[in-house]
Formats: sequence, structure tokens, C-alpha cells
Amino acid sequence: MIQVGAAVAALGLVVATLLAVIGYDSALLFFGFCAFVGLGNGMVIPNASAGMLSVRPHLAGTASGLGSFFMIGGGAALSVVAGVVIKFGTGSLSLLMLMTVSVLLGLFSAMFVVWRERQLSRS
Repeated sequence: MIQVGAAVAALGLVVATLLAVIGYDSALLFFGFCAFVGLGNGMVIPNASAGMLSVRPHLAGTASGLGSFFMIGGGAALSVVAGVVIKFGTGSLSLLMLMTVSVLLGLFSAMFVVWRERQLSRS
């Protein structure tokens, strides 16, 4: 479910970025395709949280704290990057590109975890 959610978010952002690159840059398109991000995150976040808490149930509190730290810290770090990258008057393209790279990294990370888990289960 994590991969599906990340793929939904990535699809929406890739399409929005491509439309912005070819000149269709409007608030309606930006926020319309960001609905895919909301839908994708709605599938990713609950399942990722459940997954990190189930690895070692006796350490669920620690996992919850660390997971929350990385979510909040990652968001803070990305907002700093966005503040540096985005300049007044550049439109939504730079933000869309940053969001697209971020969600694609998340998708590839989820795919790597599944691939690695399958490797370990074969051994």
C-alpha cells in the first residue's frame, strides 16, 4: 500500500510538473494535482507508521518517537530547501520540481525496502 500511495503522489506531481514545464502554470492545476499528493500521503503515512511500529513491538514507543522525529525533521529540512530554491516570481515550477524529487525519493526508498525484504526472506 505504501508503494501504491507513493506512486499516486508521484503520478500527480510528475503530470503537474510536465504541464508547468510546457507552460500550463496556474493555481488550479497546481492545487488540483496536489490532491494526488494528499491521496497518496493518506495511503502512505498510516501504513508506514503501522509498519515501523510492528517491527519490534516491545520498542513501539521508541519507534513512534523516532518516526515522528524523522517526519517533522524531514519536513523542516525540506521547507528550508524550498525557501532557498523558490524565489518570488518564479511560479510553481521550482516547488513542483522539489516536491516531485522528494516523492520520487520516497517511492524509490519504499521499493528498495520491499526488494531488500524479499532478498532477506530468500536467505
